[in-house]
Order: sequence, then C-alpha cells, then structure tokens
Amino acid sequence: MISSLPDNRTSWIFKFCECALVATALLNLLLIPLEFMPFSFFEKYGQYFALLLAGMIVVAVLGSLIYTWIWHRQEQTYNINSALYHTWFQGMIRYWLSLSISSYGFAKILKTQFQTPEFFLDIPLSSVNGMGLTWYFFGYSYPYSVIIALFQLAGAVLLLYRRSTLLGVMILLPVMINIVLINIFFNIGIGAFFTSVSYTLALLFFLFLYKKRLLMIFWDTVDSLPSISLQYSWLKQGLRVLPIFASFLLLKALILIHPNDQILRGTWKIEKLMRNGQTPMSTAWLTDTKAWNRIYFAGSEGCAFSPNPFRFEASDSMLGTYKFDIQRKKLEVMFYNQDTLQAKISNMTTDAMRIQGILGKDTLDMQLTRLQR
Repeated sequence: MISSLPDNRTSWIFKFCECALVATALLNLLLIPLEFMPFSFFEKYGQYFALLLAGMIVVAVLGSLIYTWIWHRQEQTYNINSALYHTWFQGMIRYWLSLSISSYGFAKILKTQFQTPEFFLDIPLSSVNGMGLTWYFFGYSYPYSVIIALFQLAGAVLLLYRRSTLLGVMILLPVMINIVLINIFFNIGIGAFFTSVSYTLALLFFLFLYKKRLLMIFWDTVDSLPSISLQYSWLKQGLRVLPIFASFLLLKALILIHPNDQILRGTWKIEKLMRNGQTPMSTAWLTDTKAWNRIYFAGSEGCAFSPNPFRFEASDSMLGTYKFDIQRKKLEVMFYNQDTLQAKISNMTTDAMRIQGILGKDTLDMQLTRLQR
C-alpha cells in the first residue's frame, strides 16, 4: 500500500548535518548554567574545558549518526513525516541561534564584552597578545560596539520568523565569518572558536536551504541594459582584468619609488651614544629628550627617536621623517620641531650600524643594534 505521507525525503548527509546542529544547540543550552558559576570554579576546573568541548563534539556526532540512520531507514518506507521533523529541527536551530547571538549583542550594549582591564593599558603594545589587542580595539569606541550589537540583534530577531530567516542569515553570516577569522588569527581561545564555528555552520546550513533562490538572484539574473559589443572578444575580457591589474601595478610602482624604505625599518637600540664627544649619564633620559635609547624607523611613514629605554612615549620623543641614500650611506632626518640631522651610516649589517652626524650644534656618534623588524 502506498503511504499518504508527503514525499519530503532528503539525503543522508542533509539529515546528519541537521541533527548535528540540533545536538550542538541542545548541548550548548545545557552549558548555560556554567555562566553563573563563580570565578573560582573556572580557576579550579577550567583546565578541563577543552575536554568538555571535545566530549560535546563526540556526543553530537555519534548521537547524530545513530539518529540519522534510524530516520533515514524509516523514511525509505514512507513511515515517517520528515517534513514535520525538518520543521521542528530547523525551528530549534533558529531559536538557538537567536538566543545565543542576541546574548552577544546585549553583552556589547551592557558593556560586559570588550572591556579591557586597566592594567592592560600600561603594557607595551608589542607585548599585548591577540585577545588583548582585539578587546581594546573593539572596545575603544562604545558607539561602534553598539552598531555591531544592533546588527546581531536585528539578525537574531529575523531568525525567529521563517519568512525572514534568509534576511537574518544574510545579515549575520558576514559578522560571524569575521568573528571566526578573528578567533583563528588572533588566538582568542578554543571555546570562542568552537562557538563561532558552530554558529557559522548553522547559518551556512540555512543559506544552503535557499541555494536555488540565491543562484537565481545572484547568478542567473541579468540586467536589462544592452550589452556592449566589441570587435574582438579578447578585448572585452582584457578590460575586465584591467582594473585589478592596474591596482596592483600602481601599488608596486609606489613601492619601487621608495626602494630604501625597508632597509632601516624596525626598532633599533642605541648601545652607545656620544654627544659632542661625551657619553650622557645612564639616567639622563629622564630629563633630556636627546639622550636617546631607541630609534624607530617606519619606512616612508616616518621615524621616532625615543629617550625612554622601556617604552615609547610620543610626548618625550623627537618625531619626523627621513631620507636614506643607500649608495652614499647618507641619512637625513627632518624632525617636526624643525631640527635636521645630517648623518652618515657605517659598519652597516643586517642587525647593527653606526650613525655619525650633526644635529644643530651637537655632534653625534651612535652605535645601534636592531631589536626587531
């Protein structure tokens, strides 16, 4: 006897992806109580968090494999209403995404995310890790954080309705992909990475549901304007490539115009400084802005001569631009305070050099070693 149930059969892999996302959603919801645990709890058991994530993945995958196998077998005999299952499962995924992503949006508005501890502000920039840089950057402007939050909240609300699901996905997917990349390349943490990837995969799953409509809009749709006909087809293809190729050539030309920018670029430590034949005292940098300990060359962007041996302070340093003639080994530094250093570089290697020159009425002789490029 032929079943009267509607034919909504799908592939095995589609069912598995859907089940895996539902399992991930349910397991994530079970972890919500951990947010209310005291900090001492995480100090004591935080080392097991990676194992907990691994266990969640294993449970989600194995559970989904078993359930998908049962579901797929029943579907082959038309003894199951798959459409109803898809409705429930996709609804659960949408509501989970809405709850999770909106919580991050409200966290930005209520200032519980992107808040940098005060002691981080006294750490040298080169010593700040990826997470510290990210948190300070996004938290620097509260209005900027609110704008990101509003995008997240708008997308989360749209996910609650089937009619607006695609629009919500289109709003949230670029945001989530950017977060995934930040988590990867700024070493934010395994927990944040796992969370962002799971959200992104769920959004991609919904995007896949609308693939036919998206292809029709973004690929098959052609505007009504008349096409431009050229005598040679290769000329039309060449014109398409020209803007990209020209942008590369323009940038390459700018680099070639300043071939010496990268030679001095980096941070240099002044191992020995002599001014007018005398060596300043080790504490002279505290009161003398010309008792330099560091020189920073930043290519065509400029340079800075800093007396502070521990960190850069713009207010205590002499800033300017420079020109370097590699053939004649001549260095000219034009400081913003109108002073000019005319110098000659000798004994130059990859990691060391000697600078001898005149700044105003002072004769300078400095031995430098490179700290970093």
